[in-house]
Amino acid sequence: MSEENFNVEDEAQRLIEQEEKLLNSQKAKKAATAVLEEEAPRVTSLGKAKSYNGDDDDSPLAAEIGWKNVPIEYLPSQGMFYPDGTQIAIRAATVSEIRHWSTIDENDLLGVDDLLTFIIEKCVRIKIPSKATSFKDLKEIDRFYLIFAVRDYTFKNGENKIFANIPDEEGQDQKVEVTKDLIDYFNPDEKLLEYHSQDDKCFIFKLKNGETFKVFFPSLGVMSFIKNYMKSKQQQGGKFDKSFIKFAPFLFDDWRTLTQSTYDKASHESMTWSLSKISVLTKITEMLASSVNPQIRYQTQGGAEFRAPLNFQGGIKSLFLISDIFGELE
Repeated sequence: MSEENFNVEDEAQRLIEQEEKLLNSQKAKKAATAVLEEEAPRVTSLGKAKSYNGDDDDSPLAAEIGWKNVPIEYLPSQGMFYPDGTQIAIRAATVSEIRHWSTIDENDLLGVDDLLTFIIEKCVRIKIPSKATSFKDLKEIDRFYLIFAVRDYTFKNGENKIFANIPDEEGQDQKVEVTKDLIDYFNPDEKLLEYHSQDDKCFIFKLKNGETFKVFFPSLGVMSFIKNYMKSKQQQGGKFDKSFIKFAPFLFDDWRTLTQSTYDKASHESMTWSLSKISVLTKITEMLASSVNPQIRYQTQGGAEFRAPLNFQGGIKSLFLISDIFGELE
């Protein structure tokens, strides 16, 4: 036998031995696995999937440096339309945000609205227990108060005071400094409050025919959707139910569920409303709309208390821009 044949046979024998060892090893592993499977409890179900409920952390929302808590009972809504445990916090506006604010055109009402929402989005946080939240969950009624709160926190040393000229008892203008605490934002009819549900955080009305329906104070998210819906329809030259538009902001609880499909469905269903429901909704929505009328509450030098429409020198731009620029110069 040649040396070459000998080496080949030897190598073949070695490979055979390795293969036997590998097979024996695999058999041993299978046996061990079988024992473990018998000892361990068998999994017969994947269990129930857990849905995401947002941040369950109970820590204060304003724990981060630079943020300040705003108790919801101080809001114009007094927290009546937020779930229990809701937290709201604000921070001061940055130079970058004020720079963006400086582009405001007070003749462009939609542009003004967008910039007010811009400040809210950047400088206000809301936290609702067991729910992923957004600034869009804030109620429209509270927006202007929070804007003033951010403003006061931005100029907490009084660098940018704003004033209004308000007539006294004799009709003479007196200069009054405007702050968030001097403004009445929400003056609801006492009879309307009788229908407020503490559990549902909305108004509940029951007709004599047994029909029950809810009316909500609109959130920023709901208002944003409706404004964009109208804008889109107008730009496309499409038609929409203008009579339903006045009810729509008060009929949707959560902006997340509001799509063109759900909106159009609700609009279509409104065609079947009874005369009683239409009459009640018309009156209620008018009462709610008129209850949101910001006014300055002030006392004259003679001690009399008056209310006047909200306006101030320098216009809305002066909220975050110093109107007395010459006072900043040497």
